This record gives sequence, C-alpha cells and structure tokens, in this order.
Amino acid sequence: MTDNSWEEAVKGVKPLKNKNKYIEEITQKEVEIKKNKVETVVFDILKLGKGVKKDDLTQMDGRLQKKFKKEEIEIEATLDLHGVVEKTAYKKVCDFICTAYNQGKRCVLIITGKGYDNELFSSRGVLRMSVPLWLEKEDIGSLILAYKNPSEALGGKGALYILLRKNNKVH
Repeated sequence: MTDNSWEEAVKGVKPLKNKNKYIEEITQKEVEIKKNKVETVVFDILKLGKGVKKDDLTQMDGRLQKKFKKEEIEIEATLDLHGVVEKTAYKKVCDFICTAYNQGKRCVLIITGKGYDNELFSSRGVLRMSVPLWLEKEDIGSLILAYKNPSEALGGKGALYILLRKNNKVH
C-alpha cells in the first residue's frame, strides 16, 4: 500500500449530515474466500459477522435462538469427516460451507467424530478440536451465524450443528 492509499480510498466520500442516519442500500464487495477463488458476499454480512464463536447466539433474534437451541432447524447438508486427515479436512470444510451458503442452505451438520483422547498428549480427536477453530477464521466465519455441538442424537461432541447466514442472492 502506498502513502496515498487512504486518500484514494475515501476520494468522493461525503460525510452524513445527521449521524443517526444509516444507508439502507449496501453495495456488494468482492472478497477472497480462498486463494484463486473470489466469491461475492454482501458487505453487511462481513460487517455483522465479526467472528463467530461456539455457542454464541447473540447475533440472532429470540425466536431463532430458541429454534437453534432446540435443533428445530432442518439440516440441509451433512459433511462426514470420519477417516479424513487434517490437511484435507480444512479444504473440505471450507468448500462445504461456501457451497452450502451459495446454494442458500441455512443449517448444516459437520461430523468430526469424537476421537479418543484419554491420554494427556493424544493426537486423536484432532478434527473435533480443529474444526471449531476453522469455523471462526475469516475464510468462512463471516458466512456462519452460529454453531454448537448438537444433542447426542445428532452426534454430540463429535459433530457441529451450524446455522449459516441468509444468502440474499439466492431465490
């Protein structure tokens, strides 16, 4: 970036006269979700998606929170990572979330498996520990509204019940 990049970025921008006003129309901005693949995501999603954390339901209204907690939102796609190594799993998770979002799906399930880690420095259950961290990354975190471990019937600690943001481009 050059020293003049800020001036160039704000060139032509006029401040609002009344600070309580807001802009209803938000233009779309292209962001790089992963190398060599650009997806268009509404800027508002990136602004509101300030980073999702496990079990954080603060970005939802009360009715949606209740449905999400009770797992009443139908799962529209499932990704099973049993037998997948960590290196491959990251790409699969990113692709799965991006594809589901672009198809207008709202609720997905990722099965990581529970692993077995009774030992202190066990390397088992790697995906169970890693996938939640990946969901919080910028790559796909802005597309996710909330996530949690579901009930045992849906996989318990070996799965993640994920609610994606609405994709207003899909009809």
